[in-house]
Amino acid sequence: MRTRRLTILLTCLALAFAGTLALAGDSADEGPGTEKRITMTAQNWKWIPDVIRVKKGTKLTIEFQSYDASHSFVLKAYKIKHPLPEGSRSEISFVVDKAGEFPWKCGRPCGDGCPKMRGRLIVEE
Repeated sequence: MRTRRLTILLTCLALAFAGTLALAGDSADEGPGTEKRITMTAQNWKWIPDVIRVKKGTKLTIEFQSYDASHSFVLKAYKIKHPLPEGSRSEISFVVDKAGEFPWKCGRPCGDGCPKMRGRLIVEE
């Protein structure tokens, strides 16, 4: 049990670091016809990362990992509701074709912290 927790913790730290690098990257080369891939973790009532920043016209692929419970990624502005079963990996792809700031949330009651599971997609012109 202790080994599994350590493995999960190390994986989350690695993903958080990778997500930070992806967010910190220069997005000047993004836009129509380009692609961006993000790895996102749903765990302990939070999203890692909880902000994604892209240029309008970019094809965004989000690879999800859910460890502690089943969750659901809901991004209403893009009509996305994607189930994330516990212990699973999955991905979605879509073109970000609207500029602005769009919230996402967990759409499945997964515990007391579920209302805290929120994030933002920021799409720049």
